[in-house]
Amino acid sequence: MKDAIRFLKDFVEGKISCKEFEQQLYTNVELEKLLSDPSISWQKTYLKDTTPFFYLAEQNYTNPNGRLNAQQTVQLFLDKIGINTTATSQYSNDYNLILSTSPKYIDADLGFIEKHILPEDKSLSKAEQKQHIKQRYAELFRYQTKPPKWIQNPEWPIQNNSPLFFLGQVEIKKCDLFHDDGFIYLFIELKTKTIETIKQLY
Repeated sequence: MKDAIRFLKDFVEGKISCKEFEQQLYTNVELEKLLSDPSISWQKTYLKDTTPFFYLAEQNYTNPNGRLNAQQTVQLFLDKIGINTTATSQYSNDYNLILSTSPKYIDADLGFIEKHILPEDKSLSKAEQKQHIKQRYAELFRYQTKPPKWIQNPEWPIQNNSPLFFLGQVEIKKCDLFHDDGFIYLFIELKTKTIETIKQLY
């Protein structure tokens, strides 16, 4: 078990990659046994209805949120068995960078953001990264005059890894066709000229 514990500690501290961690999670029997230990109580935690192993197996390691969840879960497990760690800030920094630079009118999937928005050059300064991200959002999420003003959560449609062009929004007010007021948002797929609508009501 010492090797498995060392492996988990190295992951939290950023000494091994998420890819390597995910591979070992599915193939290392010792690791699975350790993370599934039934003698450890997870009451009053988000793991109370599962095990660290199953929770980690469900994470999406292709996006920053999944990687951060995995790191925090492994650290929680190690804390539970009395192992102290110094977590790398890489995963929280990646996730916070996305949160701090994403426009409020966009709520794209984190996998899409990492693939199409975040810079590939990891040597850029934080200011340069933010500038790159803002530029990519402006290039991909285009609109006629101004961005949508959502009344619920953002629902900007993306088709074939390409956000549709936002034309505008039409107010629904005291309309016999709807029980509530709200807006219909109009988007167009520029290649096919197909119009897609999103309806949000108060």
